[in-house]
Amino acid sequence: MKKLVLGMTFFILMFTVVCGADEIRGKVTAPGGDGKSLLISGVTIQAAEAWIEDAEDYPLSLKSIAKGDFVEVDGKFVGPAKMKARKIDRRKRECDAVKGTITSIDASKKKIVISGITVKLRADAWLEGPNHVKIPLELFAPGYKVKCKGDWTGLAELTAFRMVVD
Repeated sequence: MKKLVLGMTFFILMFTVVCGADEIRGKVTAPGGDGKSLLISGVTIQAAEAWIEDAEDYPLSLKSIAKGDFVEVDGKFVGPAKMKARKIDRRKRECDAVKGTITSIDASKKKIVISGITVKLRADAWLEGPNHVKIPLELFAPGYKVKCKGDWTGLAELTAFRMVVD
């Protein structure tokens, strides 16, 4: 019984860590001057404690990540446009993205904010709720965890063609 309880506790903890993670994808716009961080379109990535690897899962150092490299960062937003990285993957170019919790929303301007990152929604953006159903922006609210895909169009600004409830 004790093993079952410990096993279930471990499973719940791992599920919480994996599902609770925030994410950002994009090109590195500058390495951090402190040697412990980097920038992705104005978003500071604190990387001192992160596991870093390439597309083939080969371990890398933070020094091997250069301006222009495309990365996917899993971690947790710790402030406006600031993320503490848990894992950084250098990979081939994909679409840019940000995943996190909506902190504010302005449906009339088709704009949301995720931890200081402004997400502008294109007029033709696909907005998806549970069960892959298209829903209007008015049904989204602060506190919803979403993943937005699009292009970085400014400092801490993503213009999204897709937003999905995570």
